Amino acid sequence: MALQSDRQTPISEEKNGPLEGLKWNNWIFQEGIAPLYLLFLRHLMKLHGTSGYRFWPVPPSELKNSDHISLTISTEFWKKAGESSFDLYPQIPPPLSSPRRSKLQTDENLSIKKAVFNFLSTEQSQFIVPLLMQLGITNIVTPHPTVVRGLVRATMNKTSLVLVTPVYVRDMLRNPTRCKLLQDHWKKDPGNLPSNINKLLSFLLQETTEDCLTGCSLLPLDDGSWGTFSRKSTSKIQYLTPGTPLERSILEITHGRVVFKGLEGPVIDGLLERDMNISSLSFDNIAPLCRLVESKDPQYRKAWLANIWEYFGLCVKKYPTNKDGYLRSIESLPVYCGSVVGEPDSIRFLSPLSFVSRGLPAIVDPDTLGVSALCKTLNGLILVNKAIFPTTELSTESVRSSQGARRLINAIGALPFTVPTIHSLSQVFSGVPAEGIQALSNLVFLHISDLLRGDHSTVCMLKQLPVWPVLSGPFQSAAKLKLAPHTSLVLTTMIDQTTFLRPDLASRYRDELKKLGVLQLSYLDFLNNEVGLARGYLPAENIGEYQRLIEMVYKVNPSIFRSCNLAVNGDYRFCLPSTLYDSLVPLFQAAFRDQQNSRFLHPALAGSHVWRDLLIKNVSGPTYIECARSIERRNSRTNPDDKIEFDSRVVFGHLFWDYQEMHSWTIWKALCQIRFAPVQEATTSPGQSKLRSQQRVKFWQRNKLIAISEAVDPKYEGISWGQKPVLWREMGSLALRGITSQKPMITPGTVIGHLGFLASHREEITKEELPTRISEIKKAYEYLEEKIPSYTIQESALIWLNVENEDFGRMTPETFRKSWSCTMDLCLDSNYDSGEIKRVRSFLDRFRQLLLHANVTAIIHPPSIPEPPRTQSPILQGLLDLRKQELLSDVTITAPLQTFKAHKIVLASVSDYWRAMFTSKFRESSTTEISLQDDPKTIKVLLDYIYTNNFIKPRHEENVTSQLENLLDQLEKSEKWFLPSFKHSMEHYLSDGHWIRPETVKSVLRSSTMCNANQLASVCQQYIGNNKTIVEREAPKEE
Repeated sequence: MALQSDRQTPISEEKNGPLEGLKWNNWIFQEGIAPLYLLFLRHLMKLHGTSGYRFWPVPPSELKNSDHISLTISTEFWKKAGESSFDLYPQIPPPLSSPRRSKLQTDENLSIKKAVFNFLSTEQSQFIVPLLMQLGITNIVTPHPTVVRGLVRATMNKTSLVLVTPVYVRDMLRNPTRCKLLQDHWKKDPGNLPSNINKLLSFLLQETTEDCLTGCSLLPLDDGSWGTFSRKSTSKIQYLTPGTPLERSILEITHGRVVFKGLEGPVIDGLLERDMNISSLSFDNIAPLCRLVESKDPQYRKAWLANIWEYFGLCVKKYPTNKDGYLRSIESLPVYCGSVVGEPDSIRFLSPLSFVSRGLPAIVDPDTLGVSALCKTLNGLILVNKAIFPTTELSTESVRSSQGARRLINAIGALPFTVPTIHSLSQVFSGVPAEGIQALSNLVFLHISDLLRGDHSTVCMLKQLPVWPVLSGPFQSAAKLKLAPHTSLVLTTMIDQTTFLRPDLASRYRDELKKLGVLQLSYLDFLNNEVGLARGYLPAENIGEYQRLIEMVYKVNPSIFRSCNLAVNGDYRFCLPSTLYDSLVPLFQAAFRDQQNSRFLHPALAGSHVWRDLLIKNVSGPTYIECARSIERRNSRTNPDDKIEFDSRVVFGHLFWDYQEMHSWTIWKALCQIRFAPVQEATTSPGQSKLRSQQRVKFWQRNKLIAISEAVDPKYEGISWGQKPVLWREMGSLALRGITSQKPMITPGTVIGHLGFLASHREEITKEELPTRISEIKKAYEYLEEKIPSYTIQESALIWLNVENEDFGRMTPETFRKSWSCTMDLCLDSNYDSGEIKRVRSFLDRFRQLLLHANVTAIIHPPSIPEPPRTQSPILQGLLDLRKQELLSDVTITAPLQTFKAHKIVLASVSDYWRAMFTSKFRESSTTEISLQDDPKTIKVLLDYIYTNNFIKPRHEENVTSQLENLLDQLEKSEKWFLPSFKHSMEHYLSDGHWIRPETVKSVLRSSTMCNANQLASVCQQYIGNNKTIVEREAPKEE
């Protein structure tokens, strides 16, 4: 060998260099020495058999003080041994007792791929190896433990060794032929059968998988047959193992399903853990066993069922919480046994479900003397034997318990349906002696509270049992009893006083009688059936007696009035009080004037305090809807009644007030569609516009009452009266907000149409109405400007009044008629007219945003030079001094008992009213004296304001009413004189609580509305809404 004498250093490492020498020696170790030694072992194993295992080298991991050479040779040897096809492994010889020894015995060794390696312990090998050989498995080898460890590591993740394992043995035994061969072999030695089967099953159970025995017919049974193991979840046959003589007696009805009693406990436990088709007897198995016993002789069944209930008691004692589950498992099987009254020597089997379902008249045989006498006379009753009944339920099923009493009652109730000769309860009790009825009555009264807590059928049966002593006879059923809801109610002559329960029992069992549904315990039934409410009407002659009865009912049960038809209307019909209206409410009187009898309480009853809080008084949303629909109904007649116009105004006028409950109304959408709202009358008055009157007549003739959605509120009258009818009266803020939240009363289209209407009828507008029309046009433009950009205006629409502001005081109808233009003919920011194009005048120019939205063309001017600053002029003080000294005055204003000197230029410069007067062609423009019929105090205050531009708050006088009248006069004249700043200052002054009082607020509201003092009017309306009751009481009555 190319090694030095120390066997450590290769020669080539010194002579040829370290790399080449190392490769050469490694090749010699791996490809020379290892194969050579493997071939050497082959001959040794043939010569020495199993003794040759001592020549095998130890695995690399077990080398002690290993050097490089030893480790390399050992590693390569075991690698090649795991891959070698050499016949290195001698077979285990078959047992000497085997009859097949001559055929099985051989001297040939096996290769690694042909051998079955036995790595088992000595004890297991002594049993398993002969068993396999008995099955014809001859290629079994048992290597030395060192060889075992070397082979395991050498073949890891490479060649799979065939090993003797529980899985291998199970796979062999799944073959039916081999399994039958083993069974026949064991039958020849019955004395060792228990030991052999226990050892084999213990070995196979070492496999941890749940299907370690599946498919093997190795389960010995009591009848000498063999069962096949399978998974419990998929097996059609389940095998049982009894644990006691009682269990074995129960299982004796099975055939081929009881496990051989020789199986040891650990084996049985292992089989149970693997979820095989074997189990210990439990109560879960009783149900299928009960089905098997049904074909047996009745006496045998009776004895067998006694064993079942004994076993049940043991199971419940061991597992008390499972009692209900045990009973449920057999509840549908005939496991009870009893006899039938009237049928001697009869045996009747029944299930627990039929026992408790009331389909059969069955009870546990009682031992109470009186009840027993009762039961022995009830033909058809089934008396269940106590021995064939769960002992845990005997106490609860005894007639001395509430459940047993309930069972007896239900059994009695079932007799007419199960006994062909019995058709009613009267036949059931026809042969029962008096002591039996008395015993039943005592039993019912003893448990009546518990019985009434039972199911509906039990309660219904209690109603039919003749157990109640009454005044007219010994016993009666609860279904025929009568009981007044209160003792005082029997004093009236309107009810029938027969068939009432004895008073002592009625008092003692009042609650129980209520649960039994005794009719007189219900106020509703008492009133309907005894008083006659169910009849629907009250005889007229009973109205006085009925009033006295109602007073009594109200004392003992006032709440019944809210759910019972105790009210009587004018037609003598009974009805719910909450459906009738209070006749003292004017709104209801107006709405239902033609339905007095059906909508209001009978006059004979109206004076009673009983109805005070029951009738409809408050106006809720649905109530108001009913009132509005009633007006609509009346108006839809061919000839409406003569009060419809007045009544419609009363109903509609309710919307004028901001009642608190209106916040919660949700009726606005429906209310908009009801035709009940009156429009403004078609009357003409002095000073009223002829054109306006014509429109009113037009809408009035079309329909006097309309839906709110078809009209406009007077608040919007000025900008829409040419297009839509105007409601008779202005609605309050809450109603208006609710209505407009569903559908706006006016739209930009309506206002544009109204402007077009004024333009198209401009020839009919007189000089007197010009200020009004111009004010309306201004408001229309303001509205349209607020609604930008939700609409469009056609270029050809003639809707623009193009005038100067200074034209208002001297405007003539001719100027008004010629000043209308359409969009395409207007031009913004122009200083002149050009052909058909007109420059926008000052009045219209203030609505520049609106004009731009209408696409009016605008001229863009160059920026202007800033104006120099001005100094404060002393002109106001100077003019005031001239007035006080009466110097340079050119006009005298005369009033009753007083005159005032003034200057025309001062008045005209401040007030459009005076400007129009002094600059017009009328007589006032040239005269030096102007006569006014106004209050001198008012004239003086307004003149002082004109000269000073200072509002002086008057001192409070003692007579508030008189002073307020003068202040309101000043407010109205400031509107007439066109002094808006004075008007606004007066509004602020009058909004104080000193002036707005319950007795003055309506007059302030009226004046502020008349002179367009909107801020003050809003304050007054809010005050009225918040103080409605006191205002209605304290305010002067309006004529």
